[in-house]
Amino acid sequence: MLARGALVAGTAVAVGGLLAASAATEKGALYLALLVFGLGSAVVTVGGAGALFRVYPPARRGWALGVRQTAVPLGGTIGAVGFPLLEAVGGVRLTLLITAAAVGITGLAFAVVVGGNHVAAATRVSRPFRTIWRAPGMLRLLAVAACYIVVLQALLAFVVPAVRAAGYTALVASIAYFAINVAAVTTRIAWGKLADRDAGARRSRTLVEVGLVAGGGALLFAAALHVGPVATVVAAALFGVGALGWNALVYVSAGERADPALASRSVAVAATVVFVLSGLATPALGALVDAVGWDALWIATACTAAVGVLLASRLSDTPAGSRS
Repeated sequence: MLARGALVAGTAVAVGGLLAASAATEKGALYLALLVFGLGSAVVTVGGAGALFRVYPPARRGWALGVRQTAVPLGGTIGAVGFPLLEAVGGVRLTLLITAAAVGITGLAFAVVVGGNHVAAATRVSRPFRTIWRAPGMLRLLAVAACYIVVLQALLAFVVPAVRAAGYTALVASIAYFAINVAAVTTRIAWGKLADRDAGARRSRTLVEVGLVAGGGALLFAAALHVGPVATVVAAALFGVGALGWNALVYVSAGERADPALASRSVAVAATVVFVLSGLATPALGALVDAVGWDALWIATACTAAVGVLLASRLSDTPAGSRS
């Protein structure tokens, strides 16, 4: 499939979903429209990842995927500031229309930049998803991602209630959450550049290091909650450096493990595992807090990170020839 065609089609579907949502008058119609928007966005996300693998050599892919993943917290920050202002001016409908315009403009601009690159027929792979699952180290890599997404969800979902439960103000909790997002914006690029060293042969080692920072950050945060507000905010930021720094590393490693023609779908498989487990992990983590308390949550989170580190330490990097 032409890269440009996939991006244009996905953008069109996403914009159509947002326009339909802006005109919806019933909950069911709104949910359906937002589902359509999500489907279109997924096409752009996967197509965009494949474009990065085609454009950037192995020695720069970690950085490129880091920039891509940085857009997630950055976009969330922009939305957190801009959406309330738009809603106050013109309501939800104006907010959705402006969002549709932004999605359309950026999606089409990206399609123009990417161009019409496509996978040659000779390089197409039969049974692509079976090939991806059987790629060397793929299952172990997904197991690492499964551990690290639990750590990420523990931090993002429970940092604010944990800070409040420790007796601190809503302002302290907000500052801690903001510090975590700042850490995510800045360190995903740094981790990606670190993984690009040695011509891109440092992926697995960097996954080990990010897990060590996440596990240590979880224990430090648990202790800081009993010390004071400043210590809590600093520990939360350090926790975020590790807990939110791994996903670009997993995606670039997944895209390099299977046939180059399957890079986009390999990233999609890894992302699907991450998103499904993120939804399953949060209720379980909440039940753990209810049963044994906050300190136990952070200790369990550190242990989960340690399991991810152990798995990553046994994960070999792909040979340079297979990453081209």
